[in-house]
Amino acid sequence: MRKQQDDKFLENKWVVRGLSFVISLLLFAYVYSENYGWSTSTSNSSISTSKRETISNVPIQVNIDTDEYFISGLPETVVLTLTGPESVLVQTISAADYRIVTEDLDELGPGTHTIQLTAENLSNEIDYAITPSRVNVVIEERVAIESPVEVRFDESLVDPQYLAGIPELSEDTVTLTGPASTISRVDSVYVTVAAENGLTNTVNMNTVIQVVDAGGNKLNVSVDPQEISVRIPISLYGKEVPLVIQQIGVPLEGKIYTIEVDGESSVTLTGDKSVLAEIDEVILPVSVTGVESNTTQTITIPVPNDTLTATPTSIKVNIRVSDAAEAAADSDTTADEGESSSSADESNAIASSASDSLDSEADQSESSS
Repeated sequence: MRKQQDDKFLENKWVVRGLSFVISLLLFAYVYSENYGWSTSTSNSSISTSKRETISNVPIQVNIDTDEYFISGLPETVVLTLTGPESVLVQTISAADYRIVTEDLDELGPGTHTIQLTAENLSNEIDYAITPSRVNVVIEERVAIESPVEVRFDESLVDPQYLAGIPELSEDTVTLTGPASTISRVDSVYVTVAAENGLTNTVNMNTVIQVVDAGGNKLNVSVDPQEISVRIPISLYGKEVPLVIQQIGVPLEGKIYTIEVDGESSVTLTGDKSVLAEIDEVILPVSVTGVESNTTQTITIPVPNDTLTATPTSIKVNIRVSDAAEAAADSDTTADEGESSSSADESNAIASSASDSLDSEADQSESSS
């Protein structure tokens, strides 16, 4: 009986139409939700989702007059954590135009301060955290000084038969810049010239300037220039000795010879140090054989040992020739003139003494009267 009633119910056209309408509505709702409803919900969910991003090694922009002040204690970078809508975060990180800045440190002046770090160029929709956000810094006046450069070179590295000359620098002085407390600790500014043992050739190299305190600790200062070139000439050992003239040859009868070096009467010998240690002078033989009148000769300087070199290699000497008879006559004349001069001086002395005596007697006579 129940079944017959159900069959009659299903055979009613209005019932069928109603069921069809309901099914159509359900199918429409399903399709709509698939194409629009769910995707819209997902999109809205994506836009409203809050995310967090952490960015490491973000540099700090320091607001200070670097020509006047020097700051220490500030880290080079910080960690920035951003929280906000995903789409805004993506745009912010992609643009990378945000920055971490200090407050205006010029207003603080020299001293120890605790400063706050802040982020700029971030959307209002983004919250941020900086690690560390507060730091202790020391602000000091910036000082610049000129300093000479010392060359540190171990001369024991030079071959014993060679000699190291005076170092030549591309810059004799450098400029040191830094905080006043550090500059006041500067004790030495130098370059180290490293070389192999047994040097025989000139050293040419570029080297970095070193700045240390009295304890040898390197100081954190700016150096301009940071690197200079150094040249240390290496040459054979040299020794300057006098030239001693030795007259040789057969002089002409009745002639007297006077020989002088034209210029410096010394020579520089270079070579083995042990050989040079035994040499104190160089004999320069000058032959007067056949010399009748004043003349100039160029003579090669003889070296006492074949291993040595002389600088200069030759030298000019002036030979003056005079007659022995004339020289003797000149000598006698000079002697006679000396004797005459002596006699005249004695006569003058006697006359002066007599005159003084007469004057004295006259004064006594006047006094008696």
